[in-house]
Amino acid sequence: MNYLTRLIILLFGILLLSGQHVYGQFISTRVKDRNVNTTGNGFFYALPQTVLKINIVYEEIQKIRGPFADYTKEYLGTSDYITTTTTEYKILNVDIFPEVEADPGQFYYVTISGEKSKDENALPEFHFTPFGTLLAIDNMENGLVRPLPQNVDQTFIIEQGDEDFKYQADYHRKKRTDTITRRITIDTVNIEQFLFKTSWVDKTPEDRADEAAKQVAAIREARFNLLTGYQEVNYGGSMRYMDGQLKKLENSYLELFLGRQVKSLASQTVYFTPSKEKTQGVLLELPDGSAVKIKIIPHELTGKLPEKPLEKPGSIYYRIPDEATVKIEYGDEIITKRNFLVNQLGIVTTVPASQTRLRFDPLTGSLIKFVKE
Repeated sequence: MNYLTRLIILLFGILLLSGQHVYGQFISTRVKDRNVNTTGNGFFYALPQTVLKINIVYEEIQKIRGPFADYTKEYLGTSDYITTTTTEYKILNVDIFPEVEADPGQFYYVTISGEKSKDENALPEFHFTPFGTLLAIDNMENGLVRPLPQNVDQTFIIEQGDEDFKYQADYHRKKRTDTITRRITIDTVNIEQFLFKTSWVDKTPEDRADEAAKQVAAIREARFNLLTGYQEVNYGGSMRYMDGQLKKLENSYLELFLGRQVKSLASQTVYFTPSKEKTQGVLLELPDGSAVKIKIIPHELTGKLPEKPLEKPGSIYYRIPDEATVKIEYGDEIITKRNFLVNQLGIVTTVPASQTRLRFDPLTGSLIKFVKE
């Protein structure tokens, strides 16, 4: 091939390149410390990140010591009672829901450069999610799946039981009669005179415990007479109701000795945003010092892919997520363990955006469609 032939081929290639469409060329720049020049035509978009929404349902069990606990062995003959007021917590259920939001550390500005001539194609359409992440570069909007709106969180508390003892506030005064003896001696005659003095005094805790124990015995006797037909009256269906009421009354008196339990059910919603530097943390710290913790173990499926994306004009940044195991622990117990795709644990890379049709997953930001035109 002589020099003239090579020159003709070179000039022909230059003419072909000069005839290509320059309108619609993209320059995508990552936003860092507001250093992006936005004087030209362009727009911002963000990469999605995964936020773990964790609903924790737990039960608070308060064991309350009875006011007559010191006399339980003496009057009831049992050692099975609450000796100290304590509070325990029990995790009943934990649900994990991955949600998506814009990653504040992954914002990009796309500058559209060049002038459009009459022979060039129209600029493709850009579609975005409500979070500001890129959904598609495609002139066809049909078939685009947009993420659902987030749910409204609610926290509720359900209490069962009462911390007060009903029969502790009974009448606590009693009548006391004192006998005063006066001795009178006249010559050889001794005369004794008795005077009775009546007063009202407070009952001691032991007196009140004695009365409560007698009430328990009386209620049990009444139930026995009711069930054995001692009254010789057919009460019909009222028998069950009367026995139930007597049993409730008996339990109320027994609680004065044995103590009682008060249970309350609570639900709290916690959000946790993992990252490569933050793979564990405390979700909920309970008043007794125990805590519900989260641990995230990345599977590193994208570990062999290049960490730094190929930066060149006409390319769009997107994300390839990684999978991770999410464990929720309470003490030494694993409450739940599940696998999720976590966007920010993966890598950021690029894809050519000129003369292509692209579609991205609205939840992960990964590329799900690539069509070269």
